[in-house]
Amino acid sequence: MSASFTFKAAAPPVARFGFHVTVPSWSRAVVSRDGMLIGERGPGRYRRARRSEWHLVDMRPSILTLPTQEVLTSDGVQVRVSAIATITVVDPTAWVSASESPLEVIYSALQIALRDRVAAMELASVSSSRSTLLDGVEAELATQFAMIGATVTGISLKDVTLPQEVRSALAQVALTKQHGLAELERARAEAASLRSLANTAKLLAENPTLLQLRTLQAASDGAQVVIHRGEGETR
Repeated sequence: MSASFTFKAAAPPVARFGFHVTVPSWSRAVVSRDGMLIGERGPGRYRRARRSEWHLVDMRPSILTLPTQEVLTSDGVQVRVSAIATITVVDPTAWVSASESPLEVIYSALQIALRDRVAAMELASVSSSRSTLLDGVEAELATQFAMIGATVTGISLKDVTLPQEVRSALAQVALTKQHGLAELERARAEAASLRSLANTAKLLAENPTLLQLRTLQAASDGAQVVIHRGEGETR
């Protein structure tokens, strides 16, 4: 199933009118006149020649988020995934001239890469390898992005949402596991207690004097001690 989101990127601002153009410190200007590229200009204030256009390109890194995509895994389970990437313009002239909408080029390439990776994996692998699922995408798409004057880094999976029935099943498995661990811990505690009692009984059987000493200790602590010496005799 394809995503319902349609990506639309704003075009870089263009100065076509006015006598002067100011290029901010974080930008570069790609200048053309009568449809011909003239060159680039760095930060500063410039006098704009007649019939010239100044395309201002922001050189700061920016974040591109791929909204939720609904994809079928290789074992036929539909999952919802989203991704995030950092974009930096390295060639302002290519950014302006190589594509009408370079951000859409990047978005489409990342979308396809994300969907291909998820579709090639089983559900269990998607869930367990979310931190590495998009490893290698940067290198695979580097040449394509370089053609439009950009580098894309930090490509990673942002969210993975499983179907409700799968989440319920996983929750039940986790709950059953916790119950099993609790039962195991109780069994271990009971076994340890029985071993302690058995060891104590064996020790007292082998050393009757210890029982007398323990009885005297209890009596000195104020406990009531009842000693059976024989039938009908109690002290």
